[in-house]
Amino acid sequence: MRQSEPFTKEAKGRWNKIPKSAQTKILNNVFCGKCLSSVPIVLDTAKMQRADVILRGKCKICGHEVCRLVEPETNAKS
Repeated sequence: MRQSEPFTKEAKGRWNKIPKSAQTKILNNVFCGKCLSSVPIVLDTAKMQRADVILRGKCKICGHEVCRLVEPETNAKS
């Protein structure tokens, strides 16, 4: 049972701008230093740090603490 919303207001606003399919990929591909592979995250907190969203939680496989940085999309020129 989740105790509270893991996203701060600012982080939630930024996260909601990311397409749902990309959100799923991000949450299912967090590097775990113990498993030494990409794993799903059990999300504890999501906060803004400058322009980045920082996702913190635990590895769904082994429970080790993991973190994922989500950088803002940049407007690349063709």
